[in-house]
Amino acid sequence: MSTPKKPNLRIALVQCSLFDLDPQANLQAIANELARLSGQIDLAVLPEACLTGFSEEAMNKGEVWHESKAIDELQRLAKHHNLAIACSVFIRHEDKYANRFLLIEEHSIQWQDKRHLFRMGGEARQLTPASERKLINFKGWNILPIICYDLRFPVWCRCKQNDYDIAICVANWPKGRRLVWSTLLQARAMENLCYTIGVNRVGTDMSGLSYTGDSALVSPRGEVLASCTASETQTSIYEISYAPLEDLRQKFPVWLDADDFTFNL
Repeated sequence: MSTPKKPNLRIALVQCSLFDLDPQANLQAIANELARLSGQIDLAVLPEACLTGFSEEAMNKGEVWHESKAIDELQRLAKHHNLAIACSVFIRHEDKYANRFLLIEEHSIQWQDKRHLFRMGGEARQLTPASERKLINFKGWNILPIICYDLRFPVWCRCKQNDYDIAICVANWPKGRRLVWSTLLQARAMENLCYTIGVNRVGTDMSGLSYTGDSALVSPRGEVLASCTASETQTSIYEISYAPLEDLRQKFPVWLDADDFTFNL
């Protein structure tokens, strides 16, 4: 059975600094960059916690789900520029708080909560982990959404029976662990025979942690196809196609010999 044709995707890795606890300033910066990219891309990938930066205080001020003016503004920008936005925000829904990955399009918002909460940064005390693992469909491509610390857990990221084509990881990953970040982006791509996209912030946050970004788009063979200069605010654009992925999976079908397992949520 032939695989349905999937269009090429023009993807922007938007590596930027973040304004701590200032959604309006971050929205303005995002709006400025999307205006510059308008007409050039299909998908803009932003860092984790793109409205606030990562902190326990930000977790406690989560956007109210279905009532957030900031998320509404992101959707307005997606519509205005005819593109999709991938990011994460801290949200509050009823009595629960979460770090939520969003893929925002003109008429829809698909989402996945962070599963592995970063206890060293207070997430395990403040937030509720994901209770299910979702895949997101965008223009026919199946995407696994992961948030920062999730990248360390290969079982969660496992591509079983080629169920996804792209893993997108949005992050606030500090400079001191940058080798882990770059290594795992390549490892996840190679072990799952998928494109892997990682977008990380730069700058220094309110707690004094520094970030070098090292954002990258990695091929299913582990090759870095696009990257952003370390420690710089920069956007890198790359167009991916499905044919190389399909060809590799057909010629080198390691997934047929993968261990079968289920994980409990």
